[in-house]
Amino acid sequence: MAIRYRSGRSAIYAGEVETLRGDSVVLRPPREEDVELAYSWDRDPELAAWNGRSPINLSLGAARRDYLRRWRDRSVKTFIIEVDGEAVGMATLYDFRHDSCEIGIKIGARSLWGRNLGTETVKLLVSYAFEELDLKAVRGSTLAHNRRMQRVFEKCGFELAGEGSIVSGYDSRRYTELFYERRRDDQSPPAR
Repeated sequence: MAIRYRSGRSAIYAGEVETLRGDSVVLRPPREEDVELAYSWDRDPELAAWNGRSPINLSLGAARRDYLRRWRDRSVKTFIIEVDGEAVGMATLYDFRHDSCEIGIKIGARSLWGRNLGTETVKLLVSYAFEELDLKAVRGSTLAHNRRMQRVFEKCGFELAGEGSIVSGYDSRRYTELFYERRRDDQSPPAR
């Protein structure tokens, strides 16, 4: 059972992560056997570049300790994205403040890119944030060249809230970062 977020608190402790079910995806709590897949996704240069980061360079043992510590962190809600019983990505709700949170997703299985799994994942997470955690807004960001993620935000009813710049840890270049927000009191996302 989740503990609801209340105004005025500096952090959220939302208890155990629940399993969320959509039409094509299941979002479930991470397990120790997910470490090697998460590690492979975080070592993938292309996936890292979409976020302006370098691939991780930790050993698997060090990464395992780090993942397990983060996955137990009660101030962050991490989910493994499954399709047909197979782990294909990771999604996170984090930075809980001012009755809102940040959202992040990663589809690690390239063969599944472009199949609306990101859109379904974001819709499930937004619904969970509003209905179960009683938040008022969900924020997200992506780099300007990541049109795929921009379309996901737009399909899910997010509005462009601003932009900034980021120096990539991957290639030391400056990129434009776009910030999105979806408010609970906004209209339902457009059907597409």
